[in-house]
Amino acid sequence: MSAIALRGPARLVVRQHRLVLWVSGALALAGIALVVGAWLFTSSAAADFAGTGCSVQHTVSGCGIQVRHFLSVELYYNHLFAYTGLVMTALPALVGLFVAGPLVGRELEDGTYRLSWSQSVSPARWLAARLAVPAVLTVSGVAVLSGVYSWGWSRTHHTHYPLQSSEWWVYSSMGPVPVVYAVLWLVLGALVALLVRRTLLAMTITAAAYPLVAGAAYAVRPGGPFWPLQLAETAVLLGLAAAATVLAFRVLRRYHV
Repeated sequence: MSAIALRGPARLVVRQHRLVLWVSGALALAGIALVVGAWLFTSSAAADFAGTGCSVQHTVSGCGIQVRHFLSVELYYNHLFAYTGLVMTALPALVGLFVAGPLVGRELEDGTYRLSWSQSVSPARWLAARLAVPAVLTVSGVAVLSGVYSWGWSRTHHTHYPLQSSEWWVYSSMGPVPVVYAVLWLVLGALVALLVRRTLLAMTITAAAYPLVAGAAYAVRPGGPFWPLQLAETAVLLGLAAAATVLAFRVLRRYHV
């Protein structure tokens, strides 16, 4: 999506925040490169270890160093996905902070939204642009990152330290759940900004609420097969996102002068 291909308020949103978009894209590419590079390194270590004739299950004299090195590489790969999963679970909060702060909260606090409204841009269209542009980028970006994480996670089952999908940071980083969580927090960030009209306060509330909501979701999440749980949780989150969107537009009406 480029500013050239867009029109009206959507183009303005991209132009105003292009630095954040470029940095976010660069970080996403760096994360993808890290995952792919880590697996290539692990695969290379596995090939080198196989060439030594040593075995993890039946260690013989003279193979101790090779076995320890090989297992340490696989353990590093396991730890990488544990930490990467934590980053993935934090993405929705970061999206919400951006929307609650620079994207909506600052405009309301500074009063610059009135300039847009005075230039034949309706309040609804103004808010729609500030939701639609980051929503498209968020859905596409998080979906790609989730897919890459899923691929990398599946590689752990080729190591001696497989990660289970029931681990909360793994579950929350794969499938549609991280995508819908990001969309939900995007809308909630805008809603909070519309309610409080203060950039720092909106960002603080959004940041503080995320671990509470995510923790509550984890606490009530039942056990069971991965995909049925993912689809059920996705449906609930989509319903909440839709309700928050409707509420945000209702709150917006009070600013229409």
